Parts: sequence; structure tokens; C-alpha cells
Amino acid sequence: MKPRSILPSSPHALGEIVEEMDHLFQRQIELMRSEAFAGLTPAELEEYDKIGERIRCLFGELAKPK
Repeated sequence: MKPRSILPSSPHALGEIVEEMDHLFQRQIELMRSEAFAGLTPAELEEYDKIGERIRCLFGELAKPK
């Protein structure tokens, strides 16, 4: 059985996913630091959750067979 590819079909698409994930992880770190010192507002908590959802979607994109 041939192993399935976990990478997008185009290097350009992979670069876009990596760039977006980097941005999302950096924003999550900012929010975690904010929470540690001052607590998150309801809007920030919602943003944090939405970022997590988007990151999961991007990992799903990487795992799709090509």
C-alpha cells in the first residue's frame, strides 16, 4: 500500500498554510500572555477559540490525501 502524502499538492499552498499557522500561533501566544497578567475579555476568549478552530482546519488541510 502506497503511503498517502500529507502535504498540499502545491508548494505555494504549503507556504500559505505555514504562514497563516505561524500568524495564528503568535496571536494565541499574545492572548495567553494577556490572560496570565490581566485576564481575557469575552471578545478575546472568543477570538482565542476561533483561532484554535482555524488551526485545526489547517492541520486537516495538511492531512488530506493528494
